Amino acid sequence: MAPIKRVRVADDDEVIVTESASSALRVSSIRLHHFYIPPSNTMLQQHKKARLSLNQNAAKSRNARERSPSTSSDEEEGQAEPEDHGASGPPATQYDMMRDNDFKHLQNPDADDHVAEKAFQRKRGRIGQNVAAENGIIEEIICVNFMNHTKLRMEMSPLINFVVGMNGSGKSAALTAITLCLGGKASATNRGASLKSLIRSGQEQANLTVRIKNEGADAYQPELSGSSGYRLKSSRGRTISTKKGDVDDIIEYFNLQVDNPMNVLTQDAAKSFIQNSTPSTKYKFFVEGVQLQQLDSDYRLVSDTCDMIESKLVEAKEDLKVLERKYKAAAEKKALIDQHQGTKDVAARMRDQLIWVQVEDHEARLARRETTITAVQQGIVEAENTAEEKGNVLEKVDLKIQSEKALFHELEESLGPMTEEEDAAKDAHGEATKKVQEVHTQQRGIGTSMKDAEKRVTGYEDQITKEKQRIEDANGGAHSRRLADLEKAKQAVSDAKQRLDDSEAEGPRLSEKLKVAEDELKKAEAAVKFKQSEIDECRTGLSTLRRTQPNVMDGYDEKMPRLLQAIQNDRSFHEQPVGPLGMHIKLLKPMWSQTIEASLTNALNAFIVTSKADQVKLSSILRQFKMDFFCPIYIGNHNRIDTTGNEPDVQHETILRVLEFDNDLVRNQLIINNAIEQCLLIPRRADCHRTMFHGPKPRNVKAGFSLHDTKRDCGHQFGYTGRNRSDESVGPLLYRKNRPRMKTDAQSQINLQTDNLSHLEREKVELDNRCIQVQLARNRCRSACNNHGQAYRNLKAALQTAQAQVENLERELEKDNVEDGTLDVIKGYLAEAESEVKMYKETYENSVIEKDRLNDIAVAKKRDLDAAKSRVADHTFALNKARLKLKNKESARRNFLEEKNAAIDRVEQLRRDLVAAEAARDAQVGEVADYTRQALEVCQRVRIPEGETHATIQTKFNILLEKIKKYRKQLGGTEQEFTEALEQALGAFQRATNHYADMEELLETLKQSFRKRMEGFWRFQRYISAAARIAFSYLLSNRSFRGKLLIDHKNRKLDVHVEPDETTKSGKGRQTKTLSGGEKSFSSICLLLALWEAMGSPLRCLDEYDVFMDDVNRDVSTKMIISAARASVGRQYIMITPKALGSGAADVGEDVKIHKLKDPQPKGQLQLDDMMETE
Repeated sequence: MAPIKRVRVADDDEVIVTESASSALRVSSIRLHHFYIPPSNTMLQQHKKARLSLNQNAAKSRNARERSPSTSSDEEEGQAEPEDHGASGPPATQYDMMRDNDFKHLQNPDADDHVAEKAFQRKRGRIGQNVAAENGIIEEIICVNFMNHTKLRMEMSPLINFVVGMNGSGKSAALTAITLCLGGKASATNRGASLKSLIRSGQEQANLTVRIKNEGADAYQPELSGSSGYRLKSSRGRTISTKKGDVDDIIEYFNLQVDNPMNVLTQDAAKSFIQNSTPSTKYKFFVEGVQLQQLDSDYRLVSDTCDMIESKLVEAKEDLKVLERKYKAAAEKKALIDQHQGTKDVAARMRDQLIWVQVEDHEARLARRETTITAVQQGIVEAENTAEEKGNVLEKVDLKIQSEKALFHELEESLGPMTEEEDAAKDAHGEATKKVQEVHTQQRGIGTSMKDAEKRVTGYEDQITKEKQRIEDANGGAHSRRLADLEKAKQAVSDAKQRLDDSEAEGPRLSEKLKVAEDELKKAEAAVKFKQSEIDECRTGLSTLRRTQPNVMDGYDEKMPRLLQAIQNDRSFHEQPVGPLGMHIKLLKPMWSQTIEASLTNALNAFIVTSKADQVKLSSILRQFKMDFFCPIYIGNHNRIDTTGNEPDVQHETILRVLEFDNDLVRNQLIINNAIEQCLLIPRRADCHRTMFHGPKPRNVKAGFSLHDTKRDCGHQFGYTGRNRSDESVGPLLYRKNRPRMKTDAQSQINLQTDNLSHLEREKVELDNRCIQVQLARNRCRSACNNHGQAYRNLKAALQTAQAQVENLERELEKDNVEDGTLDVIKGYLAEAESEVKMYKETYENSVIEKDRLNDIAVAKKRDLDAAKSRVADHTFALNKARLKLKNKESARRNFLEEKNAAIDRVEQLRRDLVAAEAARDAQVGEVADYTRQALEVCQRVRIPEGETHATIQTKFNILLEKIKKYRKQLGGTEQEFTEALEQALGAFQRATNHYADMEELLETLKQSFRKRMEGFWRFQRYISAAARIAFSYLLSNRSFRGKLLIDHKNRKLDVHVEPDETTKSGKGRQTKTLSGGEKSFSSICLLLALWEAMGSPLRCLDEYDVFMDDVNRDVSTKMIISAARASVGRQYIMITPKALGSGAADVGEDVKIHKLKDPQPKGQLQLDDMMETE
């Protein structure tokens, strides 16, 4: 429904001054519109717009201004204006008589004028400064290639606009653009028969844009269209709609009515209205302008609808009588068949038996299904027991597998170092073997040279022997005996030298063993010394604990006291920071002190603040003391975290359970950051491992910690890793060496320190024993080295003695030698050869010694390699054995798992069978219930004779049916057919009766509404006529004219009587045809303004209003138009005149804008883009 704008209720007299009215039957929706004239040679079918009307009949009743939105601009071209069917002639229909009501409501025009005059005067008294409307007015007009304009742009005043210019300057193009853009027809402008004829000559297309203001509370969809941007595009340039129907909705919403001849008077329409309009034409202008004609058309439609319903009711009443007769005929037929009940009763009894025997059959099936369910349930119990047994076995196997896995992983991890050791021994052995091979190669070369020298020595010796034999033969046998003694002495030297070489080779090996033993002793002594230092430190700490009260600050950085003092002195904190956290924690069980210290790490050094600003401030202080890297800062709040439901079983100790807090901030942060409520503390490693990883995963546990079984400087930590935290993780937990940072009981600390001292002393005793064993081994190695040295010296002395014996025997032989030059020469050669042999032997012996030494090293490396290989082989064997054992266990587990899965599958299968059996049972129960319900709907349960089945009863029932069928055949139908016919006839009759009553109620409601609407029509017709008459008289008084506006609604005529001469006493006035041209034009302007005052459209346009006026009338009319426009608050006026405003321009103010178009240019002269100047 279009809004009723500027509705005012009079202060007195029950009169409503209404400036616009609209039928409630209209369907309103508003869109933006941007008008575009396509090229003349294009297919205009592409630009058609379609729109569906919610009330087709209402659409048919609209006049030319409210034509169907589905008609395109091209389809509108050439259409004639519809005739005014009510313009003349007496009332011819019932609606006309009801509408006119003998014009009783118009029988007191004087009283109406009196009331209207008082309202008019009050309105004039209340009118202040004119204010522009927030929406529904034109802000800008842009024409491109339109009519005689290349480009015309006019920014319109929101109130009063005068467009002036010479003839041919294109003034009327503005009104033509407004009419076309706001849905008007091209033919209505009298500027062309179609849109194509309005395109500038020589151009293929034209473009028209009208921008409508869209602001304020009444703005149309500003979130979609933007403010002040109504067109096909939004304020962002996005196309909103291309349908002409949307433009019609916009103009109807803002009540623009560009097709209303009273809103936009074109040049021809203005001339016709001012000079040539007849009373009938004026009345037509009046009823169309104030929309009485539209209300008349809409209410005529309502009347026609009532008439149509009444005619339908007459026809429906006849149809109702026919249906009533059909119902009575069907009832009579049904009564005829209700005879011969004996046979039907037997048949009915058998029918009941047929029904209930089916129920009994289904009940028997149900009993069988119940038996099946019982058997399946028993099978499930047995299968579940089997699955449980297999599960228990599988759990035991899993425990064994976990143990085997741990052993296998331990062996696998230790294999790596052994393999590396084997590789290192292999490399060392290879290097030693390579050196032995090199010496062996040298030895072979020396041996070859020595053999050559020995051959020469043998040759020379043979020569000497022969020479000596010759001499012996000459001297006797003493010389031979000395030679034999010399050979024995030389053999003794050789044996002594061999023993000395063997002893010399044994020396490095004994020295190496001694070095290893001494290194072991040094390590053992260092361990004892370190352990003694730990004992001394522990004793010192214990002594300190016994002498003095423990100070918790001893466990923190030495700068911590100064940091706390700086924080205490800083008064800029919103809330004093809390920290370090360890100072606010009391350890209830000191045995876990080092474990908790190691797990919480720097969290015990942390501080807590309650705001970001305090965090920034505290961070700055920490940086000053260079403590920010190990003192975190947390932001927390004082709300205590409830861990109920998030902690492990109460049988386990957690970090949270062994700590006591004096501040909830500290407790909350350790729960949030370290999950202390879910960290188990179990003393023994095996127990912790079993709790964490054996069996089901413990509830609400993230990590576990245990003490080391033998050491006191580390512990064990257990946890879960992986994406789903399902992978097991075990690792060492290294303890801090510093003093504890948490508060504990002094005696508890002393007891803990005493236990640690006892443990350290026991470890020292073990290390002392180990050191003694190593020292004994070192002493044995040292004695062996000393004995070897003494034996080496003895062997060396024996060698020297043997060598002296050889030299003595050689001197004695020399005395026995016979002087002979030949023997001496040979001996010289022999000496040289023996010297070479000796040199080669010494070299060979040295190489042998070196080779032996390298062989010993190679042998030692080989032994090391063999030992490493043996260890690797043994370890590999153990690993393979563990792998095989694990594989066997896993294979056995798979077998057990398959058996368990088979048992579970058996249970699942039986459960599915049970579900299926229960479903079948339930379905059967449903069927039994359904059959029973259906049977009960027919009859109560009947007894089935013993031995009777469905088949036997069916046979007997069929025989009876044949008898009944023959009887019914004689009647022409079955009982069921007659019953259904009766029901159908009764239903049709009842539905028709109800529909008839509903239509009567609808008709009465519609008539009541129509009567109320007609009463409103009469009031509106009465008040709008009075308002027009008073406004006309007031406007005439601007030139001291007198006159009246005669509105004859009965004969549908409107005329004016004007008396220009104020001296004439008669107030009757003259008709317009007796007036001069100027007077007639002035009176017509007064009539137009009076009618405009009664209208509600925000836009009033008039083209060449002063064409027939002289200068005086034009000035007065111009002033009167400006005055009337200023009195019409929020209305926009666009007036076109070919002449200057003259003295009428004296009233021009800020609310009046004059648009002066340039004079037309001669043909062929180029025009500027901007054709308009604004004053």
